[in-house]
Amino acid sequence: MRRRRTTCGTGLIETLVAAALTLILMVGAAELLTLAIRAKRRGDLAAAISAAIADRLETLKSRPFNDPELAAGDHAETSRVEPAGCLIAETWHISDDGERLKRIRLEAREAGRTGPRTIVVLFVSRDLGFRP
Repeated sequence: MRRRRTTCGTGLIETLVAAALTLILMVGAAELLTLAIRAKRRGDLAAAISAAIADRLETLKSRPFNDPELAAGDHAETSRVEPAGCLIAETWHISDDGERLKRIRLEAREAGRTGPRTIVVLFVSRDLGFRP
């Protein structure tokens, strides 16, 4: 009669292979998580810069043409903007381009960093004098 051998449990090699596969999968998942967090941070920063620029341009456009805030010169401000409460540094230069036109050059970037900046130019004109 033949005796059948049955194995109880798993061997050392099977356990090491399973542990190695688990480790490889966990390292891959951690790397993907890191990349996703970096991408989210860049997206939050881009959204904050866009929101800061839009807000500043709307504020400047709402002023009357001869308002002191639209006087020629350099201006700067740092503000905290959502999402993620990013600190955005804005600088803008206002110049008179003739009697009826002002040029506003606005730069925005993350405060305290030397990374890329976003530059926008806005022209504000005096009432053109059209009558209904």
